[in-house]
Amino acid sequence: MQRSTYLRLVDQLHAPAGPPRTHVVPADRYRDAAWCERERAVIDRLPRIVATSGELAPGSVLPVDASLLVRDASGMLRAFANACRHRGTPLVDAPCAAKALTCRYHGWTYDLTGALIHVPHEAAFGEACKGRDLRAVEVAERAGLIWLGAGAATYATELEAELAALELARSTCFRRVRATYRCNWKLVIEAFLDGYHLRVLHRDSIYRFFIDAASASECVGPHLRSITARRALRETPEHADHRQLVTPSFFVFPATVVIVHPDFVSVVSARPLTASTCTWEHAMLVPAERAGEVEHWERSWALIEGTVFQREDLWVCEQIQRSIDAGSTDELLFGELEHPVTAFHAALAGALG
Repeated sequence: MQRSTYLRLVDQLHAPAGPPRTHVVPADRYRDAAWCERERAVIDRLPRIVATSGELAPGSVLPVDASLLVRDASGMLRAFANACRHRGTPLVDAPCAAKALTCRYHGWTYDLTGALIHVPHEAAFGEACKGRDLRAVEVAERAGLIWLGAGAATYATELEAELAALELARSTCFRRVRATYRCNWKLVIEAFLDGYHLRVLHRDSIYRFFIDAASASECVGPHLRSITARRALRETPEHADHRQLVTPSFFVFPATVVIVHPDFVSVVSARPLTASTCTWEHAMLVPAERAGEVEHWERSWALIEGTVFQREDLWVCEQIQRSIDAGSTDELLFGELEHPVTAFHAALAGALG
C-alpha cells in the first residue's frame, strides 16, 4: 500500500461521522439454492486466485479443484483439466514433484506440457488416441499470485499494483489449509470485511493489538482496500512502517481477501458448495529469507488459523447459518462500521445483474 493511500485511509479514521449508512440483506440470500447457483455462476465466470508463485517450483504439480497447475523444468506455468483423456480418471490428488503425469487406471502418460506421450498397447486404439493431449485451462501468474479460469491472461484488477508491491513472488507458503464449513460463502467474506467485531469476538486472541471500531475502507472498482488500526498507531512515530501501525487488507472480488499482517501475509478465500456449505482456503505466506524460523511461524499459524479464523470467525459463521436455516431470523442488518460488507453486496448485485 502506497504511503499516500495509507495516510488517506488513516485520515478517514479521524473524519467527522456523517449519518450512519445501514443495509439489510434477506436471510433467503443465505439459504436459497437457486440464488446460490446464480452466485456460483458469477464466481465461475471470473478468474480466481488459486495459489501463489512460491508453491510451484519447477517440476511441481498442484491439483486445484478439477484442474492441475503444472510448472515444467524451464519454469513455464500451465494448467490442465485434472482428467485422463482415456476414461476421465483424475491424474493427481495431492501436490507432488513429477517429470510426467501417469494415469493410475491404465497408465496413459502425459509430459508436463500436457502432451500424451505413452499409451500401453496403443495399437488397440488405432488412431483414436491421437491428439488426446490434456485439456488446457487458462492460467496466468501476476503479482506472485496464480489466477485460474477463462480470461485469466487478460484479467487485471484495479488492485494489481498494490498486490505487486507486496512482493509475494519472493514469499514462501508456510502452510495452506482447505476445509469445508457449514455456512454460506458470503458469511465468510463478510467476516473478513467487518472490523466491528474485533473487541467482542476476538477479545481473548488478537483484540489486544487493535483499536476498537477503528477501520477505514474504500472501493476500487468491485474490490476494496482497507486498514484496521493497531494500538501502536496511538504511540508510534508517524514515519514507522505502516504494517506495524495498521493491518492493511485487500478484497479481490468476488471471494478472496489478502490480509497483510506485520510479518506475513494471509490469502483467504471462500467458495460455495451449496447454499449452506462452502470451502475455505487459507495460505500463509512468509518472507523466503525467514522461512527457517519454523517455531515463530508455527505460533503465528496456531494463533491466526487455529484460533482467530477457525475457532472464532468460522465458528460464528456456522452459528449464523444455523439460525438462518432454522428460520430464526428473516434478515441480516449491517451498520456504518460494517459498510465494506455493504459495498461487497453492491458489487455482487451488479455482477448478478
